[in-house]
Amino acid sequence: MAKNPKITEEEIALIKSAQVGYMPAFDKLYHKYEKFTTDILYKYLKDYDEARDINNIVWDKVYKKLSKFVDYSSFGGWLRVLTNRTAVDYLRKLKPTVCVPESSGPCVFDIAQEVDYGESTVDEITYNQILEEFNRFPEDVRKVFELHYIDNLTVSEISNILKIPEGTIKSHLSRRRKQLKKLKL
Repeated sequence: MAKNPKITEEEIALIKSAQVGYMPAFDKLYHKYEKFTTDILYKYLKDYDEARDINNIVWDKVYKKLSKFVDYSSFGGWLRVLTNRTAVDYLRKLKPTVCVPESSGPCVFDIAQEVDYGESTVDEITYNQILEEFNRFPEDVRKVFELHYIDNLTVSEISNILKIPEGTIKSHLSRRRKQLKKLKL
């Protein structure tokens, strides 16, 4: 997994210049971080040429959203989240349904994922059930779930982004997975 690059004072100045529309600064940002974003996309797409193509969409979004960016020390994390979301959006367009066909009954949503701290995850629950239950989670727990299951960030990365202890994140994930597991068909 690509690590979030460390940001320097020079890069902060570069970001600030790009934010006010100075294109040579934006070009330098692109050339510095383009491999970082392509590597993230490759993790999702498993095709380097396709990852490079979708990387253009990522950098179009960076260009459009950069003026609103304020937390310069977390530029790598912001860029990672933007790239992850772009990859997920792209994959959703390719496969608009995330359902496992059943012979009868409702569509089933699979959120099984390996977790490195020994907990089993939810296997299959109906899409509507998971959305309904997810909406009952407190906002901070929803954010942890989103970063872990949608953006595919590790517990450590989530801890760095949200500034909360890894143990708290593991606890949120474990408790809510157990809660969701009770819904299993």
